[in-house]
Amino acid sequence: MLCKLTILTIFVTVQLQAATIAIIDTGFDLDHEFLQPKVLKHETDEEGHHPDLIKEFHGWDFHDNSHLKEAVIKDPNTLQEILQFRNLRAKGHSQGLTFEEFEWFKRKTNDKSFMEKAKSFKKHAHGTFVAGIALREGENINIFPVRGLNIPSPVLMVEDHSPQGINTLTAKIPEEKFRESVKSSFKRVTQKFAKICRYLSINKVNVVNASYGITYKNIITKFRENYKELTGKEISEIKLKAVIDEYFDDLYRHTSSTIRKYPHMLFVFSAGNSSLDNDQFHHYPSRIKLPNTITVAAMNGDFLASFSNFGAHNVDIGAPGVAIPSIVPKVYADNAGETHSPSSGTSMATPYISNLGAQIMNINTQLLPYEVKAIILGTGDEKVNLKARLSSGSVVNNQKAIKAAQLSKELTVEQSINLAKLDLIPMEDSIQFGMRPAKSAESLKDKVLESIPSPIMPHEVDDAPEVEAVPTSGVSSSPKDPVKGPQDNSTSPASPAPELQLKPADQSPSSQSEGQSPTPSVEMPASSSPLQPSLPEAQP
Repeated sequence: MLCKLTILTIFVTVQLQAATIAIIDTGFDLDHEFLQPKVLKHETDEEGHHPDLIKEFHGWDFHDNSHLKEAVIKDPNTLQEILQFRNLRAKGHSQGLTFEEFEWFKRKTNDKSFMEKAKSFKKHAHGTFVAGIALREGENINIFPVRGLNIPSPVLMVEDHSPQGINTLTAKIPEEKFRESVKSSFKRVTQKFAKICRYLSINKVNVVNASYGITYKNIITKFRENYKELTGKEISEIKLKAVIDEYFDDLYRHTSSTIRKYPHMLFVFSAGNSSLDNDQFHHYPSRIKLPNTITVAAMNGDFLASFSNFGAHNVDIGAPGVAIPSIVPKVYADNAGETHSPSSGTSMATPYISNLGAQIMNINTQLLPYEVKAIILGTGDEKVNLKARLSSGSVVNNQKAIKAAQLSKELTVEQSINLAKLDLIPMEDSIQFGMRPAKSAESLKDKVLESIPSPIMPHEVDDAPEVEAVPTSGVSSSPKDPVKGPQDNSTSPASPAPELQLKPADQSPSSQSEGQSPTPSVEMPASSSPLQPSLPEAQP
């Protein structure tokens, strides 16, 4: 009897074990009723469980919710307009706008004051958007908040209140000062990332969601301006390129070394939102290629989203990334009565994959991160138009990946992937592997799209239009892609291409604050409705 009881106890323990997704972001709403039951740590728990670690992490505010207790958009009317703007942008990407809607959207896009407020809202809410998507399916998943991105200073960082070292830039010649500033940026990024990883490992995190990126464009602008400020001269393009190549190569090498220390964690990176090839242009950390890293592009149905970065070598797989509905921080929901808002970007596609990775780990707790990666990439739906764009040439297929995870409990990973792709074995009821699907993503999307406002008449808006984009006629066109193929209804959102083609910008919650800020920044896309065209020399 004792033996049976022991076995039963072990079985129940395994079934109740929950995978944990760490979200390194601008911070998210720890008070939100949807997130709160799933948050592994509380905002006051900043130094780990072990007394020995208090000194190591003293002053590092990993869980900081104070910035989300007060809205950055305080005027209810402005907030409603921002939410309406986001809804119309999502509608433009997924099904197209009426002429009246387009005219209103165009005028708001040309209103610099309004757009600054819309960007502020996006940055403030970005982490909450991402967290909501990371919990889109599966009841047995926890999230672990890390406010790793400091909004005022667009670099990867955690608030560190420890004493600072001596300023090494004093009493040096201008060239040395410039070199020291580059080195300082490198150290700031890599040391903080290493410390975050150490903290996550201590807390037994399984999946690390990194919906951000340092882009080539932002770094080249920042370094060019920094050189002129320190030396009084223009830096040659050849010299600048050499400095930047060395800077990014050092970032890749040092961060790869850090990630290798944590083979038990799966790292999921966003590819970036500049419509450019990551094989040709630097983008950190998405260009780090290790057995336990996945880089994600954003899809609009079967096609690569117009804003998404890609790369046959450096970007692994596509996931839904256009008009994805998610939650907004409680302070805005209370003020506006809206609990959800749509967003687009590789930032939204990345937690989709993180969520799937956590589901797979819950199904088979024996799988290692590199095996989870193999299942996700191996069970994707291959598309002809993605063969030269993504290393897997495919769009994620949740059902096949989950089926392979179930099969992997009895078969090898390779056998499980092959069988899952053949569609010979029916999908088991989700209750049998201990997870209830969350509210349907499609029904959630429908709820958001239902909130799209009725057509706005031109006389209701005072601003004069001045935007280059133009609406198309009533028929929606396919997303921009050189190769066309059938639409895949298995992925969300499965919509025809946007009627309103909005030019991509490098929108990241850290780098976008100054409107394509020249500061070396951490790119975190707010929405795929980029407002300015990307520069060809600045590929993240």
